[in-house]
Amino acid sequence: MRLPLDKEYIIIGDVHGCIDELKLLLAHQGLETDKNNLIELTEENKHKAIVLLGDFIDKGSEEKIQETIEFIYRNYKHLNQQEQHFYLILGNHESMVYRYINNDNSLKITPKSIENKRKYYNTVALLEKNELLKKQFIELYHYCQPYFYYNYNKDFSITLTHAPCSEKYLRKEDIPSSKKMVKCVSRSSHPNLPLDELLPYTHTEAKDNKNYHIFGHLSQLDIRQYKNKICIDTSAIYGRDLSCAIVKKDILNFYSVPFLNKQEAGTQNYSKLFDF
Repeated sequence: MRLPLDKEYIIIGDVHGCIDELKLLLAHQGLETDKNNLIELTEENKHKAIVLLGDFIDKGSEEKIQETIEFIYRNYKHLNQQEQHFYLILGNHESMVYRYINNDNSLKITPKSIENKRKYYNTVALLEKNELLKKQFIELYHYCQPYFYYNYNKDFSITLTHAPCSEKYLRKEDIPSSKKMVKCVSRSSHPNLPLDELLPYTHTEAKDNKNYHIFGHLSQLDIRQYKNKICIDTSAIYGRDLSCAIVKKDILNFYSVPFLNKQEAGTQNYSKLFDF
């Protein structure tokens, strides 16, 4: 799951149906869409590639979620015809929606789980009434990987996962490690516990070097960084920004676009990461 070193990577945080913001962010990085909603590779941008950090579905409106799935599906196919220019990391929302639409027997059906399905996984209802979109989503799910690794040299590397996790799980191929890279301990189950206490490894394992771990999942008000640990989920669907990390050789930069109010923003009670 290594990323080739000859590309410039646009690594994008949790989209959650913010398709208009995704297109704008890509356009600002030289990856504009044409009238058919396809990103055209040119001499100027063919060295670039896109990485989505997971959770491109749920929380947005059904209309925008559908647009998001269709856009990602068509461009994943389009951009990867000859060499790969589009990569997908598995998020906990893709994982859970896949389980729901496949009637996973391990899912416990309770009043609470039914409410959570409606509240947090609204893509399920959309896919249940749109068979073509369901097939597209399932195909995208199978393209998703738990991590990607960009290893430029011993002094500069980036591990990409959806969720933060302890270093002992990073880049491991076993199922338990993969699950840790997709979802960390539930914040909703510990609503009064600060993130830095709930996920202590995010700072206790942080190192003052350029072997970065970049993740999303935690819906912050801005990009949060402590040493080599970086969260780029900046809460687009909650009316904030959609952010990306840009990696070119051994240089790391960041860029954000604001929520465009093309759909209703959600609400969120924030617990700040690296709040010290």
